[in-house]
Amino acid sequence: MRASSPALTHAPATRPLPAWAWVVFGGIALGLADLAFAALFWFLHNGTPPIRIPQSIAGWILGSAHARAGGWATALAGAALYCYVVGAMVAGYLRLSAHRPRLRGADAWWAGGLYGLAMYGLLFRVVLPLFGTASHASTMPVQWTLACLAAYWGIGMGCAWIARASMQRDE
Repeated sequence: MRASSPALTHAPATRPLPAWAWVVFGGIALGLADLAFAALFWFLHNGTPPIRIPQSIAGWILGSAHARAGGWATALAGAALYCYVVGAMVAGYLRLSAHRPRLRGADAWWAGGLYGLAMYGLLFRVVLPLFGTASHASTMPVQWTLACLAAYWGIGMGCAWIARASMQRDE
């Protein structure tokens, strides 16, 4: 029997992912998960077609009428925009946790959840209204607000998990 070659017996050295990769993949994974959650909620709530969710996000920039008229192109643009926004949230948590190790330690899940709630408030109560994009918070059902808070708690926990995983890989 032949001895196996050294190349087959040793696992290749793995290099840690750069921070930008964690941000990109985290933004895509968390952003698409949240879009799917929102699409499911609104479909079950009142039959809204799932394409309307990312189109409404494209409407932040294009306006609602143009976003709806754009079909799948604006839906994809809205999904990309939302993944970018969530990626910025991931980048923010990575930055914070690099300077405050407790944010990726034992307190990471609480800190991440609270971070997610803060990002919800910042995005939907400060940034979008400043750009003239009405969040229509007063016309939304209370179940939607509670669902958003839960979803953003989850996004924050995802940010904490990503920060923890990225730091463990670097050590």
